[in-house]
Amino acid sequence: MLQNKLKTFIALCGVVIIAGVFAGLGMWQWDRAQLSRQTIAVDSALVSLESVTQPRIGLPSSAALRYVSVEGRYEENFQAPNQLDAQGGRATWEVGLLHAKSGGVILIARGIAPMASLLNSPKDISVTGILMPHQSDNYAEKKQGVLARLDSALVVDQTNKDIYDGYIIADSESLDGVPLSGTRIDPPKPRTAVPGFYWQHISYVVIWWLMGAIVVFLPFYNRWVRSRVQPGAKVDSQSDESGE
Repeated sequence: MLQNKLKTFIALCGVVIIAGVFAGLGMWQWDRAQLSRQTIAVDSALVSLESVTQPRIGLPSSAALRYVSVEGRYEENFQAPNQLDAQGGRATWEVGLLHAKSGGVILIARGIAPMASLLNSPKDISVTGILMPHQSDNYAEKKQGVLARLDSALVVDQTNKDIYDGYIIADSESLDGVPLSGTRIDPPKPRTAVPGFYWQHISYVVIWWLMGAIVVFLPFYNRWVRSRVQPGAKVDSQSDESGE
């Protein structure tokens, strides 16, 4: 009798623990669903590019979306068609490959095309803007002078210098302290880096909680099955005895 009670207690504890794990996983996915709809707060403190990242490494997560400054000279000009801004509008962006004074080159989304070329500037140009992660999706066909996406991997054959990962959306360019004119880009609103999308996370919430409900229901189901089977077995046993 005591042994049966101990087994029942252990089984009950197991059910509670497993159901609790599934419930916890469901709550975790619920939190991620909420995070996937939140925008990331951009740090507006201006820092130098080389203080947050370096060439030849992936862009650190702590450096993404930082407000940075860099000085240097443009080596190449490109156009990036079908780029999306904060208002959802698409336009062709003027992009320059800037050789930073501190070393290395980085892509600068200068503004809405067309913009005046700065390739022959006799002095360094000061740039400030938002440091963005490289793009993964193509928005146009790659051809001469055109970037299918803003990704330093597409310009490795354009320079022999070390390349920074990511790109800067410029909000200002200046030469000798004099601001340079041009239609600047309204940076797209950054979203959380939580993978997946809202309804994907919600579906996982349902799955985890359903699994928890099944775990709780199974002991009652087994008891119900045994209660249905045992009377039948008893009747069969009595029939066998009568036949003898």
